[in-house]
Amino acid sequence: MKTPEKAVLFASLDKLIHHRESCDRFYFGQEFCQRLFPTAEAVRKAVAHARECNVNFTLVTPFATNAGVIRVQAAVEAAAGAPGLEVVVNDWGVLRLIHREYPTVPLALGRLLTKQKRGPQLLTIEDKLPETALDHFRRSNADVPHVREFLQAQGVVRLELDNLLQGMARAQGLPASLYHPYGYITATRLCLLAEGAKPGKNLRSIGRCSRECALYEVTLTHGDMPVPIHLRGNAQFYRKDSLPNDLDALNVTRLVYEPQIPI
Repeated sequence: MKTPEKAVLFASLDKLIHHRESCDRFYFGQEFCQRLFPTAEAVRKAVAHARECNVNFTLVTPFATNAGVIRVQAAVEAAAGAPGLEVVVNDWGVLRLIHREYPTVPLALGRLLTKQKRGPQLLTIEDKLPETALDHFRRSNADVPHVREFLQAQGVVRLELDNLLQGMARAQGLPASLYHPYGYITATRLCLLAEGAKPGKNLRSIGRCSRECALYEVTLTHGDMPVPIHLRGNAQFYRKDSLPNDLDALNVTRLVYEPQIPI
């Protein structure tokens, strides 16, 4: 069995620079919010640090508005020359732009686009499902043959996957990265934690972004939910610490460790 490449995901330049454990690759950027996406200057510093540490570099990009796409393009240009450069894309417009303007840059299809079935409530019904249905819920739409052919034509060479609570199944898919211990569930452009420090703020109202997500998170629990839900900024996550035993069979060639919730 081949040992998977080890990557570490950072949303903060400070945390990347002060990371001391060995790894093969830095992931740097933001998947879920363009407001938190690093500046081009921060990307240049992250690339320089990766080069000093002799590790490869992956730029992680979010879903984006037109204004966000401009920031992403600046960041891609700032990452030029990074060792082992890859770009993770979580927006179809960003994918099209990078493939058109930077056709030699390898692309990885991000977690927001690989369309896994991530809802934790699946655990409450899995013993009632036929094996064929359960198998379906363990797969990614990106592994469907005609989807895979389309992705390869767009320069995608890798899939970014979550470690599903209900287990995983794959067949003949692209090489994959598996994120752990946090799995992404869902995200929205309407951040419910904005202005969350104000008196009287509740989770049903929308406020102005002051990056409160950098300060705190909310853990949601319910008797009908099998695991806690971690709400950080505009995204929700679950935690799963165990990894699949059959990484080779799943064509998982890289493990992406998240030291904290990635937002």
